[in-house]
Amino acid sequence: MAASVSRYVKGIIQFFENLEKWLFVILLGSLATFAVLQIIMRNFFSTGLVWGDDLLRHGVLWLSILGACRATLEKKHIRIDLLPRVLPSRISFIADSIGYFISFLVCAVLFWASWNFVQGERLAGDIAFASIPYWCLELIFPMGFAIMALRFGFSSISGLAGGPGGMET
Repeated sequence: MAASVSRYVKGIIQFFENLEKWLFVILLGSLATFAVLQIIMRNFFSTGLVWGDDLLRHGVLWLSILGACRATLEKKHIRIDLLPRVLPSRISFIADSIGYFISFLVCAVLFWASWNFVQGERLAGDIAFASIPYWCLELIFPMGFAIMALRFGFSSISGLAGGPGGMET
């Protein structure tokens, strides 16, 4: 019973990891294609989509947040790891877990702040382009920080639970 639940949970996690990866790839390809089309339209036809720059700007925000989420998944994010490198391996996992816990706290605070920001934008009711409100485009901030906070929290807990050698580096 526990093995089937574990397989089910791992399947769900794998699904969302693949969804995140493909969303990143599709968004990158779409933004590159759209940017090239905007350039061609402006240079050769003296026209362009008025809302194109806003779309590209928000697309880059989405792309950067998704990239940060992916970096935390693969543990390729920027980190200061001097202490775990100089400590003996039998206790360096504690410093790693503390670092992940601090990162969890920072992402949790940023989640809360970005959620409040999005709520303020929703109440303002401003429209970005094509009848899309700004708050819809800015939802990536709380979603991204929530994902990163969860990943840092799980890394912190799994590092302490696994003991020395329990962390992936």
